[in-house]
Parts: sequence; structure tokens; C-alpha cells
Amino acid sequence: MGINSTSDPLEIFYKDNALDLSVISDLSHRHFRIVSSHGQFLKIKDRINNSDQLNKKLLTLRPKDVYYSTSTYLNPTTVGPRGKERSILTKSGIVMKNDISFDLDREPLSIRNLEKVRKDCKKLIDFMDDKGCSLKYIAFSGSKGFHVIYEDKEGVAIADPFEREMEIIRFRKELVNKIKEQGISIDSSITVDTRRIIRLPGTINSKTGYACTLLTRSQIDQPVINWISDIPRLSSSVKIPSFTWPRFLTFSSLFSKKTKVTPTKRIVYTTFVTSSVLGTKGRHAVLLSFKNQRFTKVIRKLRKAIEKYRLTDIYVFRSGDEIQAISLKTVQRNRYQKIMDFTGSNSAMQLSKFGRVSLRMGPLVNSEMEEIQKPAEFVKLLKSFGERAKNYVSAGHILFLERHGIPSVEYPLVHGSAEFKLVDAEIKV
Repeated sequence: MGINSTSDPLEIFYKDNALDLSVISDLSHRHFRIVSSHGQFLKIKDRINNSDQLNKKLLTLRPKDVYYSTSTYLNPTTVGPRGKERSILTKSGIVMKNDISFDLDREPLSIRNLEKVRKDCKKLIDFMDDKGCSLKYIAFSGSKGFHVIYEDKEGVAIADPFEREMEIIRFRKELVNKIKEQGISIDSSITVDTRRIIRLPGTINSKTGYACTLLTRSQIDQPVINWISDIPRLSSSVKIPSFTWPRFLTFSSLFSKKTKVTPTKRIVYTTFVTSSVLGTKGRHAVLLSFKNQRFTKVIRKLRKAIEKYRLTDIYVFRSGDEIQAISLKTVQRNRYQKIMDFTGSNSAMQLSKFGRVSLRMGPLVNSEMEEIQKPAEFVKLLKSFGERAKNYVSAGHILFLERHGIPSVEYPLVHGSAEFKLVDAEIKV
């Protein structure tokens, strides 16, 4: 749910979304830190006794990020790095108890990756349930994953504070090893380190503009796509893509067997790259598609188009039963239409209907973000040496290729902004 910003968006957010810290035990013994609006990492020096007290500070300070300690301290205002000797411990704060904290995430940010992490969360919760552990809360981190926090009811019955902290660390290491044996991926440093801080539920994650948000068990049992739109966020929040393509697309055999989608009528999700050259007035990169045509025939057409329309190098892809082609040369709409008519591209109707052409470059995924068809595979480069220095090419589409592991050749004439337009879509197959 976005918000309309008339002044500072963080101030508006914290006015409209008061903190509820009821899931955090022993609040007055927790240590709090913030990232200021200027990017400084600062301690909150006062003890925080209740939600209202912290909420007032957030309205005043308007921090970009807010964190709290996974441990409780005898004096949380003196917390520092853990000392290696007992004499240093009193200065750095004595740990009383430590929550069993898990941070699960996956790079880069996408619904598909979040769905993979959600499934790991479910496995982790089942594992901890079997051990009889007491769940405090589950939270979407506001970015690439989830936090799962348990209460350590047993604690460590050692009077010496230094030895007690060392014993907690030993127990946590044993637990992490058992979890890894289950094939569950976690950030073990968060679980093991008693001096860690973790993002505070109800506060904004500055990387995305989404709030770190408490989730119910019912929500964590459902696909991410079912509830992600309900997460509170700033109006300037990023758009979380459905998925991200592999860093390097594989080169496939030119005559490899085509991958076909099972012909069932269901909703699937994918992403298209468009021909629009952002930062220019009505110019397009040349994107073409050819369905159910022989590869050699398409290549002959493309070579003729290079000669007739002085196109720059053409990057050729396979996507399911389609052959797709991208020339980075930018052209006006009328010229683009002629190129499509000449080549017999199946994209011709798109340009007349929508004013742009879109190629499906991402995988097809179902509602649980499981891949049912691979992304487009780069298979061939048709070189056009003579045209490289004579034509303007799209900066954004150069970036698109580079982002997906396909380095383009050097082009001296580049225009448009260094960004490209992607479109997420639901389609029936």
C-alpha cells in the first residue's frame, strides 16, 4: 500500500504506521541502532522501554534503517564489540540472553528468489517445531528474505558472563550445523554472533522502500505473490521483479531440441524486454521474433536485413519455439515497420497495436515461481563490422545484454539513457 508524500515520506510513514514491539521481549534491555538520513550508523543512547518512546524518536530522527540487538544486555547503553578477555566485557556490555535468530535471503531480489527462501523458511520452522522451540515471530525483511526469531527458553546456566556468552556461541554453532545438514540455507553469522543486530519489524528497509513486516504462519505457508502486495511501503519503493535471469545465459546448440510448454490452460508469469529506447523521442532498438521457422531460414533473412537496412550486429536467441533477434541500431517507427515487413517478423502487429515490440526473454514460471520453461538462450552473433561506426545504438539495450552476461562489441555512437524497459506479464499457456 503506497502512501502519498507531501513532505518527508519517512515521517509520513511512521505517523501512519505506529510501531508495535510486543513481539520483542525484555525491550528495556535491548540495544538499538539506526542509519541516519545522512547515512551515519548511530547508537540510540537511551533505554527504550516501550513502542511509543521509540516511535517518537523515529518521527524526530527519520532514520533510513532501524535495528535492534538479538541479545539482551545488563546495560544496553554500553554495548560494544565482544572482548576477548573478561576485563573488557564490562565495558562492552554483559549479555544476559540471546534470541535464536535466523536470517534467510537469496540474491538478487525477485519474487522467484523470495519464493525459494520462503520454502526454506517453512523447512526451518518445521525443524525448530520438532525441537520444541518457541517461535517469537516471522518477518519479511523488506528486501531479499525473511527473519525467523525464537526464544531461548533454556538459556545458559553459567554465572560467569564471559563463559556464559562463549557457551551460547558454542550452542548456536551446533544448531547451525544441524540446520545445514537439513539442506536449509541460512546466514549462519546472524545465528552464531551474540552481538548481532537485526532489522526492527515495522521499520522501512531503505534498499527497497518496503517495511520489515511481521508475517503469520498462514502467510508463510502461501506463495509470496499472494501477499507481497499487502506489505506496507513508501510510494518511492522499488518494483520487485518476478524473477531475474541467470548471470550468464548458456550458448545452446543451434539445432538442439526445442523446449515446449505443456499445453495446459493456466496462468504463468514472465518478463519481456521492450524495443523502446528510453531517453530518445520515439526511437526503437530493432527487436524481431520468428515463430515455428527453421533457424537457417531466419538467419538468411537477418543477413539480408543487415545489408538492406544497414543494421548493426544482430544478437540471436532461442526462446521456446521462437527465434528472437536484437539489433542495437536505433530507428524511428516507420523504418522499424519496414524492417519487420521485410523479414516477416511475427512482431509486426505489436508495433502497430502497442507502439513498441516486446520479446519474452525471461523464463515462464508458475504461481510458486517454479520454472516451467527456461529463459531465452543466446545462440549466435551476426556481425556487421561496416555499420558499427556509422549508426547510433541504444545505450539501454547494451546494458541489457551486459547485465545478462552477453558483452556487446564497442560502438562509438551511443544514445538514449543507460536503462532498459522491462514488462512483467501474466499469460495463459
